[in-house]
Parts: sequence; C-alpha cells; structure tokens
Amino acid sequence: MLEENLQEQPTPIESETSQNSPNLNEHSSTNPFLAPQDSLEPQEILKSQNVESPNLPVTEDSYPTSLVAKNVYLEMLNPPLDLLYVHQIIPLELKLLVLSDYSTIKTEFMFENNIQATSVEILNANENWTLNAEDSSLRNTFYLKIKQPNYTIPEIRVIVNTSEGEANERTQSLSGKAIKLERKGNFSQVLAQDLKILDTKITNYDTNHNLAVLQLQSLMGNLFDFHLEAYTQQGIESKSGDYKQAVAFYYAIVPKDLNAIRFDYFNTTTSKYTELHVENIAIEDRVSTQSDIRPKNNYQFFKITAMVFLIIVFFGLYLYKRKKIFILLGVVALGILLYLLTLKTSATLKANVPLRIQPTFNSTIILTTQEPMEVEILGQRSHYYKVILQDDSIGWVKRNDIQN
Repeated sequence: MLEENLQEQPTPIESETSQNSPNLNEHSSTNPFLAPQDSLEPQEILKSQNVESPNLPVTEDSYPTSLVAKNVYLEMLNPPLDLLYVHQIIPLELKLLVLSDYSTIKTEFMFENNIQATSVEILNANENWTLNAEDSSLRNTFYLKIKQPNYTIPEIRVIVNTSEGEANERTQSLSGKAIKLERKGNFSQVLAQDLKILDTKITNYDTNHNLAVLQLQSLMGNLFDFHLEAYTQQGIESKSGDYKQAVAFYYAIVPKDLNAIRFDYFNTTTSKYTELHVENIAIEDRVSTQSDIRPKNNYQFFKITAMVFLIIVFFGLYLYKRKKIFILLGVVALGILLYLLTLKTSATLKANVPLRIQPTFNSTIILTTQEPMEVEILGQRSHYYKVILQDDSIGWVKRNDIQN
C-alpha cells in the first residue's frame, strides 16, 4: 500500500508535507519522520504526515528524545591519600552546585556488597549540607573510619529535588589497602593528626592505687578508642566534639608505685609514634569531671565543730553587746548544727550495687559490691550518696542502694 502511494503520487505527498509541516526541514532534511512534536508517538507522527505506517518494530530508539540541561554538579575536593591505616579517620569533603531551585537533598552511600560495607564505617552519614557564601555552592564533610586492610570507599550519590525534576550526581568508588598497626605495650590505639593532654587529675583511690583522670584532645583522630593494655579498670568517662576535633575524659586505676603514666599514639601526619606521659603523683584538684573526689574522712566532724564554735561566739557577743543581731546569727548557726547532726555518716550498702565515678546513671562503674557492707557517707548530690568502702575505694551510689 505504501509503495503504491509513493509511486503513483510522489509530488502530492511532497507538496502536502510542505504545507502541513512548514518547519519540518528545519529539524531534519534527511528523515521526514522526525518532527518537532515530542509528545507524539511515532505512529501518530506518520499519521500527521498522511503516510501509512510500515510494519516496522518500534524500539526505544524510535522515540524522539528531548535534551535536558544538566543542573547539578558534584565534586570531591580532597580525594583520600594513597597511604592509609586501619582505624584511621579520614574526611571526605564534597562540593555540590545546583543551578536551579531545589527543595531537598538526599545523600546515599552505595556499597556493592557486605564485604565493602564492613571495610569502612560512615561516622556521620546523615550530615546536613551547608551553604558556602563565597561561591553559593553547598558543602558537606563526611568522616569515614577505615576498618579493614582491604577497604572500599563507596560511591556517594546525591539526589536533589529541583524545580525541573529529580537530578542526581555521584562520585566514583575507590578501593585501596590500609596498613594495620600491630604495636603493643603503651600504644593507646589512637591514630590522629595530633593528640594533647589538656589537663590531669590524680587522686588517692585506695591504699595501693591512684585514680588518674586525663583530659585529652585529638585532631582528626579516633580518640574515643583510647585504651591501654596495662590497666584493667579504665574507660572513657565523657566525650564531646566531633571527629575533626574531639575531647574526652579518660580514667584509669593505676598502681601507686608507678612513677609515670606513659602512652603513645600514631601521628598520621608524620607517620611516627609519639609518646605522652604524666607524673603519677596525687596532687590537689585542678580540672576533672569529678570535683572533691576524695575529701578527708573527718570532714563532717570539722563542720560540726565549726558550727559549735560559731554558736558560742554569737551568744557570747550577745551577752557582751546586748544586740539582737547576735541572737539571730546564733539561732541560724544552731539550725545548721542540727541539720548536720541529722545527716547520715554511715550506712550499710546492699549487695550487687554498682559504684560509679560520677553521680549520674551513665557514669562509668568502678566496681560492683558482692555482699552487703558497711560504708561511710562522705556527701550527697541529688539522688546519690558519695561513699567510701572499707578498702578506701570511693564512688557514688544511689540512695535506694542504702539499707539504713
């Protein structure tokens, strides 16, 4: 049918095409079936030209395509170094440029399999993008921790909902090999660009041990992994900051006959181990997460004695000066004395009670009692008592852990 029409009426078809589609030749001079109507199917395009469709298969290539201008660009500003170490934390700084209005940005980390997923840890996968005022781009820094010697930094895909529709860009995945540090002894397990001891507090813990609290600060390091093999009782008491700069309070129960607390960390800038140390001498408090960790046992006695002395002085001054102000001050001192006499100074601690460094529910547990025992109460705060055990160990227990 098509061949007959083409042979019998070549001129009318050409003329009719020219009349019905005056702009056709502007779009294609070689294929009359390509028309500017992007919304028409190929069969409809042929009908609009008064040409019957030949029995040809319709494929995706048969559909006209419309080109959409790219409006999202993604760039990694600091590709990782070739030489990395297991447990090292690395930053990946990304720059995102969106050339149209947008509403939401979603970031995905694309691992190909579970082996890749366990080779690195994304520490802040839900970090928000921030606007950079200098070039109106969006910036984000993701921190990754290398977990295995054979690691893969995943493909990072950013999906942006723009006014022109959903657009996405991605970075390429990167694979490499990391060195595993096998150092023993005083190695703190920390790899960082820098590690500092900001302050220390060493106090008496019992007759044979001191309690050492170190305030540490790291730059681009795994500070929260800090651990020393030499001590059985140790831990991170509190932490703050992010992976770029972190601060942590580390505590350890150390022998009193130890001259100094020594440890080293691996400096990722110099690729060398660096040693730090503090003298193991119990000194007056300076900076610590625990204030007044070991007051004197007769602290209560001194307070009571001071109140009795003030009562005598105030009443004596009244008898001498005959001024009512001294009677008033004497009554206040007497009230404080009665309050101090009602405070608990000794009690029985229940069995299976955790003894904590601080009066908070999530504070580190120093030890757990095995059976009921007599303790001396040194102070109280909120719902906690500060107690000293028979072996001179000091810590905080809940009020309901006291039997009487």
